[in-house]
Amino acid sequence: MNKDPSPQRAQRRDKRQATSSEGSSAELAAQFKEYTAMKEAKHAMELEAIELRKKRESEARELISEQRETMKNYNYDRNMKTFLKPHDDAPPNMLPFILARKRDIANKYGWQCDF
Repeated sequence: MNKDPSPQRAQRRDKRQATSSEGSSAELAAQFKEYTAMKEAKHAMELEAIELRKKRESEARELISEQRETMKNYNYDRNMKTFLKPHDDAPPNMLPFILARKRDIANKYGWQCDF
């Protein structure tokens, strides 16, 4: 009566196939070569992706640099136009603002300002 009433579990069998030692070493060497080739191909693809990313980042930096230079030239031209525009026709209440703006532009670029 002290016996365990639960059913016994069947023992597991080893599901590995029995192979001969001669075939397994050749097969293992072939698998290793295949794995090595696959790993090298993956590494080459990763290096190619890194190079492509570097190239794109470099092109983006060059484009940003060109855009900054274009904006700098645009602002310079706009400031030059503002500075050279005569202020004789300006309304008297706007004259102090116009002269202050011209002084700021002159100080920014190191130009001589007589007013």
